[in-house]
Amino acid sequence: MYAPPRRTRTSRLGSFVMAVGVLALAGGTLLATASLLGPALTPPSSDPLAAATASLVVIGDGSPGEGSAGPSTTDAGPSLPGESPSVGPSPSATPTPGPFSMDLYRPGAFIGELTPIWCLPAAMQVSANIMDLDKGRKADRTRARQQALFTLSRSLAPAPDKAAEPEGWAMGLTRLGYGKFDVQVRGSIKAAITTAAKAIRLTGRPAGLLVWKGAHSWVMSGFKATADPARTNDFTVTAVYIEDVWYPRFSTIWGYSDPPDTLVPVSRLSIDYKPWKRPQARYPAKDGKFVFIIPVR
Repeated sequence: MYAPPRRTRTSRLGSFVMAVGVLALAGGTLLATASLLGPALTPPSSDPLAAATASLVVIGDGSPGEGSAGPSTTDAGPSLPGESPSVGPSPSATPTPGPFSMDLYRPGAFIGELTPIWCLPAAMQVSANIMDLDKGRKADRTRARQQALFTLSRSLAPAPDKAAEPEGWAMGLTRLGYGKFDVQVRGSIKAAITTAAKAIRLTGRPAGLLVWKGAHSWVMSGFKATADPARTNDFTVTAVYIEDVWYPRFSTIWGYSDPPDTLVPVSRLSIDYKPWKRPQARYPAKDGKFVFIIPVR
């Protein structure tokens, strides 16, 4: 089977120390799927859906902030190393002309995947935490929450590799009351990122990217562009803010994952953001395309 070449990244201080520490702790559990990441771990056995998702409080009727006060859970700890202390601007009612930037990420929202096949529920968890913190609710970075999101997403859209399809991410957040989300495909990175940026700007909610040929999930919390997408369709996205739930692990194929809230130039996205190609099954609507999750008004 074809193995993609290793990606290259700009070296960062302490990468060698991180590599030794992570490899010592993670052993042979670094890679998430058979073709791209190596053997997947079998997830812990779970109760039926109703019991496993009992902690997933529905917060409204499809709009964030409606209904109850939201999940009354505790923050599992302080911000992780690498989390940005700054908070980007939310969409404004009177956008200004010229270059535009926004980032919805909030320190304390990040949680990495707790098993190698939980990247999608981890991305759901980070997305929900961003929206909860924005509404003054607490972030939930617990294992119980991530396992419940795995059970929910897999019940909605099971994948043949024992994980969940991206439709489970979109339908799961929608069902939990975070507003409507949808799975989209485009023929190029530029088209995918442009659509995702427009959706983030118009809804004030994060998007998601299915990277590593569809084997892995990133949250896209913001972007930089040449103009405000709320004012015009004539804009170019130059960089995106990313939360990679593989962090702080190392992959022998994909390299080191960036810390949460990393600003990634669009010119560098092709290192990770590859057209969908899954070895377990054929996907006529996705194969060869760039797959992503967007919030929908």
